[in-house]
Amino acid sequence: MNARSHRTHEPLTPHLLLPLDGSPAPNGTSRITLWPWRLRREAVSSPHQGADPSGENHEARRPAAAPDAPQTNRRSTHPMTVADVMTRDVVSVSTATPVSEIANVLSGKRISAVPVVGVDGRLVGIVSECDLIRRAEIGTERRRSWWRKVFVDISAEAADYVRAHGRKARHVMTSGGATATEDMTLADVAQVMEKRRLKRLPVVRGNRLVGIVSRSDLVKAVARHRPSLFARPPTDNAILRDLTSRVKVVTPSHRLINISVHRGNADIAGLVDSAAEREAVLVAAENTPGIRSIQDRLILRPRSIS
Repeated sequence: MNARSHRTHEPLTPHLLLPLDGSPAPNGTSRITLWPWRLRREAVSSPHQGADPSGENHEARRPAAAPDAPQTNRRSTHPMTVADVMTRDVVSVSTATPVSEIANVLSGKRISAVPVVGVDGRLVGIVSECDLIRRAEIGTERRRSWWRKVFVDISAEAADYVRAHGRKARHVMTSGGATATEDMTLADVAQVMEKRRLKRLPVVRGNRLVGIVSRSDLVKAVARHRPSLFARPPTDNAILRDLTSRVKVVTPSHRLINISVHRGNADIAGLVDSAAEREAVLVAAENTPGIRSIQDRLILRPRSIS
């Protein structure tokens, strides 16, 4: 006698489906909804979908993520500006301030320069240590031999005399120098300082003095900098793309370099033309977010002997 198998799509008894949204199980007094196994299986197989007893699927009640929610816990990526680092409480002098008083201010406050402002707060110049090293009081005024005086302009000779013997700020100040604005980036400030060999720049709003930015302010900004903290570490693929793009920037030999990333550990192998190029690649790797360790397998390309 052959047994006949009968296959049913519904269980003989219903099964209890607990809520999927993390709410507590119903107590004895609450109403318990009994769902067939098929509906329970469909609900479990779709973690983001729920079902009601009528069989209609609906979205599980989960807080929607903000569309613009930041992926990291880091600070804004906008470049730093002069307003972020400049000194606002600036010591300044007037055009009639005696040179001896300016020297006392520089030595007493341990600063290297003071801006010179008019009665309306307008910047008219700056007096630095360089303007006070050629002075008659200490016997350091510039002296030229008679044959050099022949080739020196008379007005230049007169200007040197005023700088060495003048008693007021207007006699020794440097006017028409470079200035900065509050919205100027630190990259632009560093470029101006480096190109013109300046230690500081007065910060103006229009023509009025509002602060001063110096090399020491840039150094303090470096000291305050902290690496960005990632709330969600980048994936190996993201790290690899980032590191590859950085290497392309620092070396033309990037086609001869092979990079792999596994669990944040970077393996860099290949050929470079110089030790400086190799160091640049390693520094680029150190600055790539998410890198935990670096395996350096770079070697210098052998040079042909002619």
